[in-house]
Amino acid sequence: MKKHHCLLLAALLATTALTSCKNKETQTYKKPADTISFNGKEYKLTFEDDFDFFDTDKWAYCPEMERQDVGGVWRDSCSRVEDGNYIITCSLADDNTPMSGGIRSNGKYEQTYGLYHIRCKMEKADGLWYAFWLMTDRMEEGSVGNGATDGAELDIFELVPGAEELCMSVHWDGYGDELKSRFDLIDVDDDFYNTYHDIWYLWDKDGYHFYLDGTDSENLVFDFPGDEYGDGTCAVGCDMIISAEYGIWGGDIDPAQLPARYYVDLVQVYSEY
Repeated sequence: MKKHHCLLLAALLATTALTSCKNKETQTYKKPADTISFNGKEYKLTFEDDFDFFDTDKWAYCPEMERQDVGGVWRDSCSRVEDGNYIITCSLADDNTPMSGGIRSNGKYEQTYGLYHIRCKMEKADGLWYAFWLMTDRMEEGSVGNGATDGAELDIFELVPGAEELCMSVHWDGYGDELKSRFDLIDVDDDFYNTYHDIWYLWDKDGYHFYLDGTDSENLVFDFPGDEYGDGTCAVGCDMIISAEYGIWGGDIDPAQLPARYYVDLVQVYSEY
């Protein structure tokens, strides 16, 4: 009888310990509120997805197509939602074609100016990069001559493990011969990977401002004045894209590092009151 009670008590204690660990893990991150103060201004939530399921009212898969310059392709099968994350799995097909994927809010959600927040983690693998970016159809239409004000691609971040770089950039004047780009980058080390990071990106009439793992002035990593990065800040609505892809920029693909995954736990967008 005593043995039975001891076993029961041990089971209860083990269950309590596991529950406590799970609660502790869950409580380590507190989701930002629906209204927040940022740089002395008030912002309200206009978009949120914590990926409890794949919400087709908010996202669609990026078109299945060849991407960049090493024969890589986007495939729907590389995307899934699991355990509260949107996950892109980067791998090689049976014929060694590099495969990755992405989702976009095109035709479902866009915004002009605002505060963007993504919580994500990435695994290290050479030959590819991970990205969160904004784009307007006017870039593909080739709008030229008015700087970024009438359309741009805003790369909130591109993480390139093979180059050990984290980059932010602005592209404008279409994707043809008139294309112009400005960028900046920082070096990252191995500690950056396999850990969730909170990236905040403020796009306003003054320019583009990137904060890493916090919203205080010491967390400001990139600060792009609009007149220097685009001949004027983009002033038209952009949709969001979360993606991974392969290219020469990423270096040589190392099959031993694949599959590699890009986890997105949360995306939020705010607009100024």
